[in-house]
This record gives sequence, structure tokens and C-alpha cells, in this order.
Amino acid sequence: MTESEKQENGQISADEIALYDRQIRLWGMQAQEKIRSANILLITVKALANEVAKNLVLAGIGSLTIIDHEPVTENDLEGQFFLEEVYRDEELIKQGKNRAEIAGPQIKRMNPRVKLTIDTDDVRTKQPDFFGQFDITIATELDFNTNATINAACRLANRPFYAAGLHGLYGYVFADLISHDFVIEREKSNVPPATQETPTRSIVKVTTKQKDKKTDKTIELVTKRESYSPLILANTSPLPEDFTRLPRRRKQVTPLLSCLRALWGFEKNIRRPPPHK
Repeated sequence: MTESEKQENGQISADEIALYDRQIRLWGMQAQEKIRSANILLITVKALANEVAKNLVLAGIGSLTIIDHEPVTENDLEGQFFLEEVYRDEELIKQGKNRAEIAGPQIKRMNPRVKLTIDTDDVRTKQPDFFGQFDITIATELDFNTNATINAACRLANRPFYAAGLHGLYGYVFADLISHDFVIEREKSNVPPATQETPTRSIVKVTTKQKDKKTDKTIELVTKRESYSPLILANTSPLPEDFTRLPRRRKQVTPLLSCLRALWGFEKNIRRPPPHK
């Protein structure tokens, strides 16, 4: 089978194996095949999204769609490395050139194998079924109401949703994977495991593996399921009782959480970000 035939059949070619050799050694061929077939939506092209886009295309995802309706501004020059064209010709700012269209060629240059789509529509005008075509949606630098709306659309389509934003020296990442199963390997215990580990995490399956020949210990594979909440619910829910009741646990909660919730409350009620000064 030729290299082109392998690509058409969804198989990783020898050239790709050589290109992604180090990461394949880290997480295996099966994981790389999943990455290769991923179709991801990235919203807003600012400094944070630059890093996200770079890591995604270098990892070798299949397709990346970038949506941003805003023109490039002088503020974008302070922290974006995909705006090389603007650094050479600042007249593009006066012309109102779309920042996603400017960043696109630089992103494509990092890995030409990735299919790149630029969408200059306002993401707020998209219908809910728009988000169902993507495996993952990553929203950056959006206000609370827009994030919550997109999150709800992704949930309807049973698609994972990430939101992230920067505020000065601080930032946040929110994840709603709806329901996520993962497997851990551990030494088998004589005590039967509890099926409900935390309010959001449960054990759904335990299978016994063969004994480890070196240690003569029985190993088991434990499948766990983490349940996530949508943004609008996570923002209004109180901290779990074990955090509020125990001072030691309460100290583990960053005070920035209250600041972030206050910021989201302002955006939700006033429908604009707070002034910087």
C-alpha cells in the first residue's frame, strides 16, 4: 500500500510516524491516530489562542477551524506571534484586516498536513448545530454569556467544551467533557473498592490483570467515570460540603475563584467586561 493510499484509508503514513516519532513514543500509535482524525474548533485569535493553535497543529490534528470576526488592533501586537504580516505592514491595522485571516498562513506554515479553515463570522450568530460538527470546541477570551450559550450547544450535540481566558497575570480554564471514562492500573487490594469515590467520580468497571512477574503482585485495571457540569451550573453551585466544613480543605480553594465568579457576574448582568481602569 502506498503512502497516499494509507492516508486515504485513515492510516498513519511512514512520513507521519517519522514526523511525530517523539510523541508517538510518549502516548502510543492509537492515541496519535485519534489526534490525527480530530476536528477542532478554536474561537477567537488572541494571545492565548496562539499557544493553543500552535500546540494543536504541531501535535498533528486532522482539521482546525478558527473563527474570529474581529479586525486586528494595536493591542494584538503585544502578545501574538502569528501576526508577522502586521509587524511588517502596520497599515493592515488601518485597513481593518481580520486577525484570523492574518494568522492563518502562519499557523498553516507550522504544519501543512493540518486542514485549516478560517471563518470570519461572529460566533454568536452561529446556530447550535454548527458546533455539533466538531469533536472539541475551545473558546478563548469570550464573555460569560457567550461561553454558556456555546457550552449548551455543545452539550446538545454531546461534544466536549473548553473555555479559557486571561486577565492580567491570571487566567482560567473550564472543561465540560460531559462524561469522561478513563482507566488506571494499580495493585489489587483485598478491600473491595467503593463504587462512588467522589460526588462526580465513580468506578464503573474493575478487571483483573495477570500477575506482575517481577513483584508477584496482582494488577487490576480500574475504569473510572468523571461527570462534568455545564458552565452555568458550575458557576452557581456552592463548594462541596467537605470543603466548606473543613478549614484545611477550604484553604486549598484559590481566592481567585471568587474573583472570577465576580467577574462573570458582572459580565452576565451588565453584558460587557469591566473597565481596565
